[in-house]
Amino acid sequence: MSGEHRAASDDDELFDQWNLADDDPLDSLRWTEDPRQRSLRKPSKPSTEATREGTREAQPLDPESSDLVQDFAVDSVRIEDASMSAGAGSAGEPAVTCVYDPDAGFQIGGRSGPDVPGRRAPLPRPGDEVGGFQLVIELGRGAFARVFLAEEVNLGRRLVALKISKAEGDEPQILARLQHAHIVPVHSVHDDSATGLRLLCMPFLGGANLAQVLEESCGYANARATGKGLVEALDQLSQRFPTRAGESLSLSRGSIGRAPSRSRLASSRGGPRCDSPVSTTAMTAATPVSERPAHHRPSRRYLPIRHLMERIAGAEAPATAVADHDELLPSRRFLRGADSIRAAVWIVARLAEGLEHAHSRGLLHRDLKPSNVLIAADGTPMLLDFNLAVAIEPGQEAAAEELDKAMLGGTLPYMAPEHLDAFDPKGRTKVQEVDERSDLYSLGLILFEMIAGEPAFDPPPSNGPTLHTLRRMVEERRRSPAPSLKARRPDVPPSIDALVAQCLDPNPDRRHASAGDLAEDLRRFLDDLPMKHCPEPSLTERAGKWARRHPMLCGSTSIVAAAMVMVVLLGLAAVQAYEGMQGLHSRLRLRVFQHDVLECRFLLNTFGRDDALIRKGIALAAATLKNAQVAETDAADFEDRVSPEQAAAPWISRLGPLERDEVQRSIVELTMQLAHARVVLSSRHGVGQQLRTALENAVARLDQVEATTSRPPSVLFRQRSRYRAALGDAEGAVRDRARADAQPPTTSHEWTMLGSFLFVSGDPTAAEQALREAVARDVTSFWAWFNLGHCHFDQGRFLEAASDFTACVVARPEFAWAHFNRGLALARAGRPREAKDAFNAAVARDGDFAEAFVNRGLVELELDQAAEAEADLRKGMDRGRRDPAVLAALGDALVRQGKTVEAERLFGEWIGQAPRDLTLRVARGITRLRTDPDSAAADFATVLAVKPRHALAHYGMACVVRVTDRARAIAHLDQAIQADPGLIDAFEARALERARDGDRGALDDVDRLIKSPTANRLYNASCALAILGEATREPRFFGRAVAILESSFKAGFPPAHAVDDADLAPLRGRADYVALLARYRGDAGR
Repeated sequence: MSGEHRAASDDDELFDQWNLADDDPLDSLRWTEDPRQRSLRKPSKPSTEATREGTREAQPLDPESSDLVQDFAVDSVRIEDASMSAGAGSAGEPAVTCVYDPDAGFQIGGRSGPDVPGRRAPLPRPGDEVGGFQLVIELGRGAFARVFLAEEVNLGRRLVALKISKAEGDEPQILARLQHAHIVPVHSVHDDSATGLRLLCMPFLGGANLAQVLEESCGYANARATGKGLVEALDQLSQRFPTRAGESLSLSRGSIGRAPSRSRLASSRGGPRCDSPVSTTAMTAATPVSERPAHHRPSRRYLPIRHLMERIAGAEAPATAVADHDELLPSRRFLRGADSIRAAVWIVARLAEGLEHAHSRGLLHRDLKPSNVLIAADGTPMLLDFNLAVAIEPGQEAAAEELDKAMLGGTLPYMAPEHLDAFDPKGRTKVQEVDERSDLYSLGLILFEMIAGEPAFDPPPSNGPTLHTLRRMVEERRRSPAPSLKARRPDVPPSIDALVAQCLDPNPDRRHASAGDLAEDLRRFLDDLPMKHCPEPSLTERAGKWARRHPMLCGSTSIVAAAMVMVVLLGLAAVQAYEGMQGLHSRLRLRVFQHDVLECRFLLNTFGRDDALIRKGIALAAATLKNAQVAETDAADFEDRVSPEQAAAPWISRLGPLERDEVQRSIVELTMQLAHARVVLSSRHGVGQQLRTALENAVARLDQVEATTSRPPSVLFRQRSRYRAALGDAEGAVRDRARADAQPPTTSHEWTMLGSFLFVSGDPTAAEQALREAVARDVTSFWAWFNLGHCHFDQGRFLEAASDFTACVVARPEFAWAHFNRGLALARAGRPREAKDAFNAAVARDGDFAEAFVNRGLVELELDQAAEAEADLRKGMDRGRRDPAVLAALGDALVRQGKTVEAERLFGEWIGQAPRDLTLRVARGITRLRTDPDSAAADFATVLAVKPRHALAHYGMACVVRVTDRARAIAHLDQAIQADPGLIDAFEARALERARDGDRGALDDVDRLIKSPTANRLYNASCALAILGEATREPRFFGRAVAILESSFKAGFPPAHAVDDADLAPLRGRADYVALLARYRGDAGR
């Protein structure tokens, strides 16, 4: 192009030459600011030198920038300011591009690569024809290209947007892959090898970029832009096109007029403007640019627009015509009716949809900003400028290498922290880590800026893009929390505030997973729906959305009707809640009732139980029946207090039919057990009249059960028959027995009840048969196995009892009593270690199980674990077990540990608190046997003086005198056994003393010990037989003695004790004895 042509053009002073690499080299290192930012800053004194146009020689870089160049020696870097506008492409003030190439070195203003000598292309001007396109006007410029409005000569001179740049890069291929309503498409591409230029033909859509629209609508300087203001600003900017372009756009949208924008009206009235236009008549081309005052310099970006507006200004249609036509254009119609927040959300939602399309095809934009967003003439937002986009196809082998070679660029104020950090050679972010979420961060910044009216972060300093500035920006963006949109604009809905905060989260993992998710959330906001991919903290906002989605339900009539319905529903809900609470209360009562019934069954097992446990069971049973509102009826008031129509407790009536039947059956059984337990206690301690009263009351209670039960069990008649027989009512007894025989048991439960009755009646053989029948009918019946175990235990069949109780443990492992009874059976069977494990299980299920602690302590004494036994015995005493056996065992445990003084002190305290308590004195006497026999004899004598038939006192006295007076010792042992036939220790001691006297009555005692085998008892039985065999000179006892001794070893008795025991001396010459010791001592050594 000739120099004369350039001198005659008004744009000569604006642009220098086509070589983009030389465009503004000195100012490229200065931070050029957005006109929107300039409108917010205080005006400073303009510098003519700073604004002088023309070709300038490149200046050396400042030291900080030199350091930056060295640090950027690996990646190609593009750094742009925020003011790069697009128009229909990347246009506006020149952006800064920093490029380093290992071969070409560091360059400013273009991509790396040497220029071809002699091929410096002249600058095309409007009016020129290039590649079949007639250039009409220049729409804009950027760091890599310029965009013209052109006519395609060979296609009916249609208007297109023509982007002219160097023939390099992949932008045409990238745009060709994208077909989306919100991405500017490409028609064709033409590369001119002669000039090295590329012509990229795109449709001409009119409108302006988002930065221009926001600036024109004064959204940044004075007030936030509304949707209507954006449309008017768009129409205002559309006037910059020549007449034919305007007609073309009018044809595409229909013939519409132009309503004056608010900014133009304000200017015509002398009001303030965001960017006051400069009159072309005041500044002519005749005046050198360098001589014009700086404050009269036209805007470099908008000077052609202002000239065109002056040249093509014409008649404007009424505002109503515009509004009527906008009804045909959905985008403009929505924007006109939207407030600033909804307009911004709508625009960014459309951009996110376009971005999702690009991401789905493996393309990252990496340069999103307002100037790269086109708002078409019909109001459609579209993405521009994919010059920095990178395309990585999934699955390609060279994907990582291509990404490393890709140009890492962008505009610093709109870049994500990880994107900025990738520029820093010392940063922690690799180029590959800059992914789709960085584009979402940029969209969040755009949305923040559109709503708040100002950028989210302060603009960088104007002294150039140095490494220090870059790192400061990274630190600022990684600071948590992200900038608050609501703090800048309080009327922002909490959901949008949360969405923007999520977009600007420094951690990419906490942002939206994709642009599609972001678009969906934005659409849901516009549709008054709850957010799906980000939190929505405000319940008030959600309620408001619901109300807007259901306007018919929010009218006054609807509200009244809804209130009435609500009152009714609340009433029904209250009734249902009350019923539900009552039902829940009933089931809680049922759980408590079932637990108490089980506890009563364990405690009211009268065989082998002491009176304290039976009394505890009676009290619990009476309380349980009272909670079920079952009246305790005595014989005197039976007729007055019992009727067949007696109502059940309210909580029982709220249960289901099956549950009510279960409760009724439990009440019947518990009443029968309670009556029997009271009879047993009266028979043990009561006189004749007291026992008779107990029997009469028992009959009355059974009569009560019969009167209130539709089908009484046959066991009831058997039990009442016994009571009536004891009362002398033979006729009633026969009648009940006949009714029992006429109603034989048919179910496992009825057979179990019969077996339990026979067992407590003292007929274990018949009880075992009935219980085996119950087990045969239901092998999982807990109570059948439980009572069968008691039958076997009573018969001395302890291993079978242990097996029965093991079945109970399998059926109901949560019941502590099953584990406890199994431990008792194993202890009696001479298996103390297994018994201790069973007691451990019982204690684990019931931490207040006193009997389990005591019996575990006794087993630990058997195992010679005195310290552990002391701890368990003390726990049992703390829980109420203070019977003689427990106190004596505790004293024994203390003495075995050498704590004789402590044992004496404890017994002194206990006796001082209860001086008449014979149990305490007997227990102290037992502990004194080894250390102070005389004091022990005094304690026993004191007790016998008060209670001559005290079994333990006689046993203790026998232990004292056995060395000096064997006959007297045997006499005391006889009295002890007469007073308490269950005192096995007395049988043990008498067996030894009788054997020394050669009394064959020792054999009976040995048999009794074998029926209650423990390791110690079996060992002493063996000793008694050895002594008896020597005393009677009958060797036949020796063989049995060796066999029983082996059983004691199997039960856990230490074989080493037998080596030097004098009682076993008669066996030492026997080969079987020697072999037995060798075998078991060898096993112990191994």
